[in-house]
Amino acid sequence: MPLFAKPGIFASFIYRNARTIHTLKIALALYIVALLNAIWPVPHFIWAMVTIVIIMMGLPQVGGAIEKSLQRAVGTLIGSAYGVCLVIFMDSYWGLMGLLILGVCVVVLLNAGRYSYAYLVTGFTMIIVIGDADHDTSEALWRSANILMGCIIAMLVSLCVLPIKAKQDWRAQLGKSFSLMSEVLGNHVQASSDTQLPCERVKLENAMKAVLAQKKLFFSLEWESQTLKKHPQILTELANGQIRVITLLELLLMTRWKEEENEAYDRIKRVAVHLQQDFAILADYVTGNTCERPQLPEKLDQQLQQQLLSEQQPLPTLDDELAAYQHFAHNGYSWLIYQLALALLAINEQFDRLEKAYERRQFLLHKAIKEKNVKQPPSNA
Repeated sequence: MPLFAKPGIFASFIYRNARTIHTLKIALALYIVALLNAIWPVPHFIWAMVTIVIIMMGLPQVGGAIEKSLQRAVGTLIGSAYGVCLVIFMDSYWGLMGLLILGVCVVVLLNAGRYSYAYLVTGFTMIIVIGDADHDTSEALWRSANILMGCIIAMLVSLCVLPIKAKQDWRAQLGKSFSLMSEVLGNHVQASSDTQLPCERVKLENAMKAVLAQKKLFFSLEWESQTLKKHPQILTELANGQIRVITLLELLLMTRWKEEENEAYDRIKRVAVHLQQDFAILADYVTGNTCERPQLPEKLDQQLQQQLLSEQQPLPTLDDELAAYQHFAHNGYSWLIYQLALALLAINEQFDRLEKAYERRQFLLHKAIKEKNVKQPPSNA
């Protein structure tokens, strides 16, 4: 399926009711643990419930739950192995506590980057396993086993029961960002020279929040899609491109000109109108409301550069200060519109790269299936 194909009815239903579905999935995971304990009582089974809540509470998306479960599992294995070894080999209370504190300090020193959660889990698993340093090895092992069981149940429920995909949320935030950009640019080009647009700044703030929401989904997207996992830099560049557009729109909102200069500025703003329409179409495209991405003409940057140059006023004489100021302001506004067009071209290029990567993966997948069917011997009638 193409990256920006219109989502199905089932996918749309899950996205619209994601919060309710997520709540029910947590309840189901906890019920599974309680049922297992009722059938086969497990010592310290409450740690499985704690693990499920910690993993699933803030990460409804499948990719986020998988990554967090794996990091928790790795951290649990390392922390429990260290803790169990201390329980087995250390008889002295202060020796046990000293090595426990040393282990936690090492984890704190190493804790950084993408896998910081695994370090965090390693540290508190050591403390959970050792506890008050007054129990046997079996208790430490049961605590570790329950934490791992919680990881597995959280992962399976996230994957198999009404999976909430990060891609759908990412597309919605992407569409929201482009839609707000289009609204701001459209209102700017329609406003008169003395009009204040305070509401547009709020829209730009919401657009920035949408970009930040996209960034929070990057890890989940990479776990859900092998294609995006191989091209994470495209997602980052796409987010940076949106930030660039928001910055330029903030500058455009601060531009002011005199009433007698409207005619000169209107000629430049006609270019901005076309850009505003492109952003609107792009918003519809990423959300699946239209199948066509705005087709930007080849060498748009060169064409636009020539067009804006032709609109520039002739260089005034050094004695005419007012004309010199108008020339400077006019050219500055042209530069902002030109930079906005360049930002749109860069975003369009990122979409091209993403779609080509998806098309290549689909081609390789179909090729592998075809080769498998060819190699498979026909069954005897």
